[in-house]
Amino acid sequence: MKNSFFKEIIYSSSNEDTESERRVLKIIPSDIVLCITGSGARSLDLLVDSPKKIISIDFNEAQNHLLELKIAAYKELNYDELISFLGVNPSTERLHVFRKLKSHLSQKALDFWLENLHFVGEGVLYCGKWEKILHRMLRISSFRSKTIKKLMNATSLDEQREIWTKRWDNLIWRSFLKIISNRFLWIYIVREPGAKLISKDFNVYSYMKHRLDHLANNFQISENHYANLLFNGYYSNSCNLPHHLRRENFEIVKTNIGKIEVVTSGLSEFLQNKKDEISAFSLSDFSSYAGEDIYDSIWEKIIYAASDNAKFCERFFLVKKNPEKTFNAIRRNHSFEEKLLHEDQTAIYSFCAGTINKTVR
Repeated sequence: MKNSFFKEIIYSSSNEDTESERRVLKIIPSDIVLCITGSGARSLDLLVDSPKKIISIDFNEAQNHLLELKIAAYKELNYDELISFLGVNPSTERLHVFRKLKSHLSQKALDFWLENLHFVGEGVLYCGKWEKILHRMLRISSFRSKTIKKLMNATSLDEQREIWTKRWDNLIWRSFLKIISNRFLWIYIVREPGAKLISKDFNVYSYMKHRLDHLANNFQISENHYANLLFNGYYSNSCNLPHHLRRENFEIVKTNIGKIEVVTSGLSEFLQNKKDEISAFSLSDFSSYAGEDIYDSIWEKIIYAASDNAKFCERFFLVKKNPEKTFNAIRRNHSFEEKLLHEDQTAIYSFCAGTINKTVR
């Protein structure tokens, strides 16, 4: 699963709607939460619910270096300084501010950022490989900038739906979707290792078309932080920021910031020494990078490390799994999963969510 693709920052901003995880996990003060780091957004978002501890884990060391920098920013900066440093607001002072954060970083993280100061200067929210790909796609589609502006300025869902149907969803858009849904592009050009795991029977184009139509018809694009990234390439002033970046949540995140433990490791290796310790799991879409054997092995270790009735939330993107078939301890809440499928504002994910019953073998 580990290769050169995972030696750089893949995700730097929030490409998931953590409100779904918060609804599933219902975190209480005694919870020890295991959360896959990714961009660090979910780990920081979940601090809003004040768990006892968050173990933020990723086998990609660069992702953890990003989270370390974000943690350092919360420790040292006020709210306005924080969002300017990260990239929500424009700033020419980021490299100066970085000097104040250096003492909070591990040596490995400090070395990484000293070698990548250009990312700091640009605002680290947009330094990931995924975010850079979005920017390139937006440049390619610049001839549609007027329609994008109309979508972003729509004052109601009805107006947005009409623009989407009559002006956006045309032959050009559908052709573009077909191109970016091509496995060859992702395997051989982007070199995205997870693309090899997508079933050949799975129609990527139809799935993406359906889910993006769902997004455009059910969520105000101007207010949706994920849609802002897709259509703007950055967070606009009008969007609802991820939980940890909202002014009203700043103080509680800052107060709880010391509760995050950053771990660089594979899930199986880490969990094999954590018997019955973890009460909540935020698993992102780890199945996107795990073949059948690895996926089952990881779930075996998740169940081993879970306390009885531990809560879990796993996302599925283009690789769909059903761990419940293999492990009797997994109790999925299918009706709630269906609800999340329709209400999650990133729109592109389906869910595997429920509890782990350790008394069942």
